[in-house]
Amino acid sequence: MKRSHYYLKTGLALFLLWGMSGSSVWSQTELPKNVRINGLGRTLIQSTNLGGTLAETDTTTATDLLDGEFLLDLQVNASPNEQTEVQSIIRLRNEFGGFFGSGMTVEVRELFARGVAGNIFKYHVGDMNLKMTPYTLFQVQQEGTVHQPEIFKARQELIDYEQFYNGDGTRRMQGARFDLGLSAGAILPEINLTGFMTRIRGTDFFTLPSRLVGGGSVELVNDRWGSLTGTYVNTYDALAIGNFTAGIRNPVQTISANLHLVKNKKLALDFVGEMGQSSIREVDMVDPETPAFTFDKDDTFGDGALALSLVPQRLNIKLGFRNIGPDFFSIGAQSKRVDFTRSLETFNRIGNQKRFRQLSLWDINRDRSIYTFGLSDVLMAYDSRFGITQPYGQATPNRRGLYLEGDFFTSDSSLNVGAQVMRMSEIRGQGTFELKAFNLARLWSDIHIHKWINREEAITLTLGLQYEQASRGGNDIQQIDLTNVLLETGLQFELIESLDLLVGLKNMTSNGSDYLPQIVRFNEVRDFPARYTVDDTESMLAAGIRYRFKEGVYLNIQWERFSGSRASDAANDYGIDQIFILYNMNF
Repeated sequence: MKRSHYYLKTGLALFLLWGMSGSSVWSQTELPKNVRINGLGRTLIQSTNLGGTLAETDTTTATDLLDGEFLLDLQVNASPNEQTEVQSIIRLRNEFGGFFGSGMTVEVRELFARGVAGNIFKYHVGDMNLKMTPYTLFQVQQEGTVHQPEIFKARQELIDYEQFYNGDGTRRMQGARFDLGLSAGAILPEINLTGFMTRIRGTDFFTLPSRLVGGGSVELVNDRWGSLTGTYVNTYDALAIGNFTAGIRNPVQTISANLHLVKNKKLALDFVGEMGQSSIREVDMVDPETPAFTFDKDDTFGDGALALSLVPQRLNIKLGFRNIGPDFFSIGAQSKRVDFTRSLETFNRIGNQKRFRQLSLWDINRDRSIYTFGLSDVLMAYDSRFGITQPYGQATPNRRGLYLEGDFFTSDSSLNVGAQVMRMSEIRGQGTFELKAFNLARLWSDIHIHKWINREEAITLTLGLQYEQASRGGNDIQQIDLTNVLLETGLQFELIESLDLLVGLKNMTSNGSDYLPQIVRFNEVRDFPARYTVDDTESMLAAGIRYRFKEGVYLNIQWERFSGSRASDAANDYGIDQIFILYNMNF
């Protein structure tokens, strides 16, 4: 009975989507030449069913859900003159099932102004995307994926759009920025200056001071020998705004280089690296004339590599060494995308005991509520199954070791292959003098089969594989041994022009045990909860069709099945089926 109800709701969703796609969504009147209106429209409907062993005995959880949204982002861009641009995005959104304005929201999603003064000075005020270096201000990599198959990208693009992820390491912030370029002659033909000031938290005037992030960089560039860059970023509490006596200071200063050792038409050999220092302090302003630091800790890092490019062979290789101090702390670089402490949006509690459902591969690919673009003043919680070698990205503290990276592509781009290998260890033991050792291997590839068989319509096979292992010696209590394997593969088969058949698979296994430290303010380890033991298998299988009306306008209909199991708790194995419908229109 439940299954028939599930398909009935899915059929209704398809009917509603068909009705919407046939209607007129936008009508534009004539606008001044210096005003442009475009944006994004989206219809999302998803029908979800909870099944598996657990659902057979669960008499309290609603196993069928139908939800979605209708959304329109209107982007208004105006240029009062050739040197100035103003842009805003107004969002109109309605929950699926909301009628006559019920469930509708209207909000300003983006607002900024930018321009150029004197043809050398650029400024930007309002919402902006900022990036400095991987150790100062940077967005860490995505959890739960190596090389995303095409069928899962639609979901990921929804998350990226909502959270302002651009795939280039930038962070969405609000404030002011300037860029200035100068010419300094033959030896240093170019000097680039950047400065910014943003606010990442407002004050309530009682318990929380405003928190600001400011800094900048000076880059010296020469086409013959390369570039040198000095970067400074400081995250701090503005105690003068309100009646506050205590706040944090987190300055990070680095020097990075990209030096050309050999450069000609056949090969290029560069040295690339960055080194610097961080401080984390708590300032006490009870006596403004003699402020004191109640907490003060510094540490350093270094990261250097040789990068070789063989131009005729289309091969790039990088070999490097990384040493990140145990107390190195950079709020702007170590804050994660996923907040593992947040409640899940769908099937948060399951079973007759109403236990919290553990975050899974399915949630990583679907649940927007667990993602954040904020900055955390403490190392955020992480799940060992989704990464333990570098849970906080390149700037993960307490790591030392070698890494090797490379990529290759054929002349016609019919084959693209990339690989990464790491051998890391802790610098300082946590709770013991024994050190953890980490091994990481990643492989990804795009195989464009249609280029091999001279077919005009695309056939592309993608592959991603990650193997990760962490171990520690010592006595029975100290020992850990955890192994994670993540496999991703997918196929995009263009049946006829613009009509794609998409299939994909994700499979993750995690086996072993580890200790996850409980971190408090200033990254102090407060405790080690009980040993974390895992023997999990999670898989996602998806199939669907996509029709591309034109660039940025498409209809995607797909089916997904997720299954999760634990060898130690087979009675609570469960699965999730979902039919996912997305009509996306960039205009």
